[in-house]
Amino acid sequence: MNRGMGGVSQAYNDPTSVNFINPASYSNLLLTSLDIAVEGGARNINDGKGSFSSGFGTLSYLQLGIPLRKKWGMNLGLRPVTRVSYNIQEPVTGNFFDTVRLPLINRYEGSGGLYQVYGGTGVGIGNFSIGVNIGYLFGSLENNTTIIYPGNTIFASRRSNRISYNSFFYKAGVQYKAKLNKDMELLLGATGSLNQNMNARRTQLHESVIYDASTNDFTNQDTVLYAKGAKGTVVYPTEYGGGLLLRKLDKWQIGADFTATSWENNYKVYGNPDAETQNSWKMSVGGQFVPNLTALSGYWNRVAYRLGAYYGKDYIYLNQKDMPLFGATIGAGLPVRRLPYSNQYSMLNLALEVAHRGNSETALKETVYRFSIGFTLSDRWFIKRKYD
Repeated sequence: MNRGMGGVSQAYNDPTSVNFINPASYSNLLLTSLDIAVEGGARNINDGKGSFSSGFGTLSYLQLGIPLRKKWGMNLGLRPVTRVSYNIQEPVTGNFFDTVRLPLINRYEGSGGLYQVYGGTGVGIGNFSIGVNIGYLFGSLENNTTIIYPGNTIFASRRSNRISYNSFFYKAGVQYKAKLNKDMELLLGATGSLNQNMNARRTQLHESVIYDASTNDFTNQDTVLYAKGAKGTVVYPTEYGGGLLLRKLDKWQIGADFTATSWENNYKVYGNPDAETQNSWKMSVGGQFVPNLTALSGYWNRVAYRLGAYYGKDYIYLNQKDMPLFGATIGAGLPVRRLPYSNQYSMLNLALEVAHRGNSETALKETVYRFSIGFTLSDRWFIKRKYD
């Protein structure tokens, strides 16, 4: 739902949908809500000399929000955090002994993904709500770098680095609701977490290989280094965010968010900071409009129309250059007709996002087209039957 509004979510809450970005929102749940979404699209990366295009498709999230009591709710969920999939070849010229120049091919490959399974709860106290998500991060990321020399006289060299994650994490949130009049309210929200040490295991392999251009396969010739399952920590940096949302009940809402992550000097892999990361931030704005939620006729009068945009600075810092990040989103919430004498409320959420990272001054430029489909089924559970 929030993706169609530019990602605005810090202050957002709804009695029939789940906002996992801010766990304080769980206190507003009135119906048990099963929420699932998938996404797919295409991306293009350009380095000024050539481009690499690929498609993708994955689960966005799967979650179940449950109201426990008045102003007290919980959520159970699963979602991917990051997905890596690339295969890039870069032709370069290598200098040897200051006199020999050879054409080389640098090949960069990456695969894997990280996932979160989590549970959270939110409690309302007066106009305030507080909440926390606690979960488990798991998965692995693998990066390979291969240098291929011309002919078969020099063996190719390959370095592989695989890190597997198995660690707990948390995120806290707070929201405040100010009633302006009988159908207008202003909501404020904030979330954050401090540096978190993630348990990890790393496997490294440095080897000389024989490259077969006809089959694009590699055969091991000699192993230079092999270190399996070395335990360590990856420090995930402090992140925080805040936002506001102005809402006219059952009609429209408009909001803005600011989020930031302190990557610089905080993000460390096995004690080593990453020189190609920097502090990142993003500013998002978005809104939603429903022509007439209670209309008895005219289906499109009850549809929620959404629009949003964002701008910021990415955490990647290549060649001493900032990577600007900006994008636009559009979406809709399509109500699904419920059965007679039923407490069910269902919504089909659609969103299209076009995002850009980098510009003409950066080493890389990326364009992403992402389409997401979500389905929310809300119902009243645990109702005692009065008749058989």
